[in-house]
Amino acid sequence: MLLETLRVGYLWYLGHKTLFELFALTLAVIGTIFAVLSIRDGRKLTKDLRSIFDHLTTKEIGAYPTYMAEVERLISEARESVFIATDFPGHGAWADRGRYGAYVKALETRKADRVRRGHALSIQVLSLDAGARGDALVARFPESRWRDYLRKGSFSRSSRLYEELENCEVPEARPQFLAEMAARQQRAIDSDLRFADRWEWRGVMPIYLWIIDGEKAVFAIPSFGDQLTEYGFYTEEAGLVQALMSVWARYLEGASKVNSQPALVKAG
Repeated sequence: MLLETLRVGYLWYLGHKTLFELFALTLAVIGTIFAVLSIRDGRKLTKDLRSIFDHLTTKEIGAYPTYMAEVERLISEARESVFIATDFPGHGAWADRGRYGAYVKALETRKADRVRRGHALSIQVLSLDAGARGDALVARFPESRWRDYLRKGSFSRSSRLYEELENCEVPEARPQFLAEMAARQQRAIDSDLRFADRWEWRGVMPIYLWIIDGEKAVFAIPSFGDQLTEYGFYTEEAGLVQALMSVWARYLEGASKVNSQPALVKAG
């Protein structure tokens, strides 16, 4: 009985085979059309999303030293003011001595260009005081990880460029290394940044700032642990820039002026 049913069903299929094949072909064509439309819609959505992200007023711009390229670009556009708050005045002087040199040059060049055009440019730099910088250096290069840093860390790469540009030899002994780094940071605030108004304070600095004309900014959030770095963000969002200006003002409340040049009026 079962075999007879199967035989009859098969004969019926053979008689209507062409209809089934046409139906299957139609489904395949419809599926292909839907797939093409989906791909087109997906590409349009991706394009629209990319356009939205391109126009966001706040963007992630990478870890140090990548984000410093954006800092230098903003400095080159400054018209009236540059507010800077970083833990070390010589930001990146050890980690990437070449990038640090370009950063200082960007500040100095923009100030000179504005003065040459008859416009004032206020550059305000705030950093930790000598004692707090010393504590930060000890925490950044702990004795427990010093040997690993010499062998596996970025010591070799950083020291090669540092020695070339500073015309010195970097000691591998940790106490002497920390002393060299402390002295280099002092030179940064006394000499490299002499064209700026400089402030020092002792406290916690959870965020680093570069605010240009009160209109746009780069801010960096430091990370701690085995991989010390900072992650930078760019913003033109008016409310966020004002919030960063408030952070700057809070830092400045407890700061003291560095008086290695004639004192200027304290910025608020």
